[in-house]
Amino acid sequence: MPEISVLIPVCNVENYLAQCLDSVVNQTFEGWEAICVNDGSTDESGRILERYAGRDARIRVIHKENTGYGNSMNVALDRAEGCYVAILESDDFAEPDMLEKLYRAATETDADIVKGNYYNYREGEDRFSDRLGDYRKNHLLNRHDCPNILNLADTIWSCLYKRSFLTAHKIRFHETPGASYQDISFALQGWIRAERVYFIEDPLLHYRRDNPGSSMNNPQKLFCVFEEYEWAEEKLEGIWNCDSTQQRYFTASKYRDYLNHYYRVGLQYQYALLLRLEQSFREDKKRGRVYEPAFLPEVWDALCGLEDDRNGFFRRTAKAVPDPRLDVCRLENEKVYAEAFFSELKGYPQVLIYGAGRVGQRLAKEILGRGGNIHAFLVSRLSDSDTGENCMGLPVMEVQAAAGLAEDCAVVLAVTEWSQHELYVNLETYGFRHIFRVDAVIRKKI
Repeated sequence: MPEISVLIPVCNVENYLAQCLDSVVNQTFEGWEAICVNDGSTDESGRILERYAGRDARIRVIHKENTGYGNSMNVALDRAEGCYVAILESDDFAEPDMLEKLYRAATETDADIVKGNYYNYREGEDRFSDRLGDYRKNHLLNRHDCPNILNLADTIWSCLYKRSFLTAHKIRFHETPGASYQDISFALQGWIRAERVYFIEDPLLHYRRDNPGSSMNNPQKLFCVFEEYEWAEEKLEGIWNCDSTQQRYFTASKYRDYLNHYYRVGLQYQYALLLRLEQSFREDKKRGRVYEPAFLPEVWDALCGLEDDRNGFFRRTAKAVPDPRLDVCRLENEKVYAEAFFSELKGYPQVLIYGAGRVGQRLAKEILGRGGNIHAFLVSRLSDSDTGENCMGLPVMEVQAAAGLAEDCAVVLAVTEWSQHELYVNLETYGFRHIFRVDAVIRKKI
């Protein structure tokens, strides 16, 4: 029987999966099993999993149709056999001694949950995130003596959970197909139910912040964080009835995460999210659930600024954009965003489209139909059969060959989203500065 079950949800992460699995296989602690749930991947992820499972019998692979993150995690929980459960996202990777340090702390203290710090990992570089900050380390805690522990609701990794604790309290993931942020409600259940929590200072995991498959720019997932808190609130309502302190800190944690989400989402969705946030805060105040001492000072100040002057707050905090119509775009008004996108491109003397596939060609037709000017299609490398002018009568050029246009032209990334960040970085190295990306809203318009 393994001591630790490492749960790894997988969906179209072929670029990062090997690094993740290598970090498990090379752990100094050997008493683990890895339960990898392939959630209907359409890339090479499934084959990568099978290859690793063939090399190491401790890796178990479950292939299923795409039913979402929450369902994948519950499937993995149901198959877990270890005394403890660790969660490793398939685009992150662990320090070699992560399991050893977590297991030692858990067994020595009989903790329900043990958690360490982590690194933010971006473009090959680590930056230490002191996420545990002022929380007391190397000492048993719980929600009663540390109610602000709920502020950790955004991280379920770099943790070890006692499986019997999860089972006893029926702690599960919210199963909503296509949703995101389902880790939040799981974490909240854990922090509120746990009687023995133990924090260690060491950073144990590398949390990837440069995955272009992130939900930050997906309009369909804009309000998922609100839905997760609403679901968690229903699950934990019985606790609120006898513990008003926890309700207050739950509310404070909620707005910390809401604001973090607002600061991170794609610029074209920020105003719509701000309206939802403001409405929620107003309702919680009416219900007597807002208690200033429970809030982090910066969160409280931001909410007060929003209450005083929503549009002023938006002007101060929203991401900078070149077209004023993007400033006031709401989720339901996609036409405004799309029109601003295309007219912004018309302001450049030349437009290059990176990618000459179906999406790139449809985009080119749309731009030309709107009176825009396309100079060429870009590719990373021309094959021997390419003639240099073989796509819609327009040249097909390698990136470096177009570098002389970089200062003034616009480049639109018309490729799959998982590869956009890598291409963005590559274009910047050649001096390109005006780089646009095709997202879900633009795809619908072409």
